[in-house]
This record gives sequence, structure tokens and C-alpha cells, in this order.
Amino acid sequence: MPFSGRYIVLSLIAIAVITVILWIPVLSDHINAGLSRTARIWVPIMVFSGAGLLALGLTVHFGPLAITGGVLIGFVALALFIDNY
Repeated sequence: MPFSGRYIVLSLIAIAVITVILWIPVLSDHINAGLSRTARIWVPIMVFSGAGLLALGLTVHFGPLAITGGVLIGFVALALFIDNY
């Protein structure tokens, strides 16, 4: 029974999907290692920037600025939790 073009294309797509699924942990590890190396430099900058935006937004009563500052601080806290978990 010869293989049709449809089966060949489907098998190539399946191989590509399996390869991507297997590479996700490897890429995640490389990205995490790269970000962890520079975290000591960027964490204080992002926390103080977020705190400044939050304080400025609350002072001038501009909600989107306060939300941006709070979200920035939340992202830093989430990143530290994920990195040290």
C-alpha cells in the first residue's frame, strides 16, 4: 500500500509538533538562566520604577499610571517567586 501525500504531510506535521514540545523545556531553561544572570541588576531598577509610577499615579490621581506601577511591582514579585520556587 503506497503512502499518499496527505499521510506524508501529516507525519511531518506530527514530527514537527513533537519536536517543538520536546524543545520547550530546553528553551525555557536557557531563557531562565539568561534572565537569572541579569536579575540582580534589573530587579531594583524595576521595583523602584514601579514604586515611583505607583506613587506618582496616586499623587496626581491618574489611575492608569498607578495601575502600571502596581503591575510592574507585581511582575517583579512574580518573577522572583518563579525563579526561587
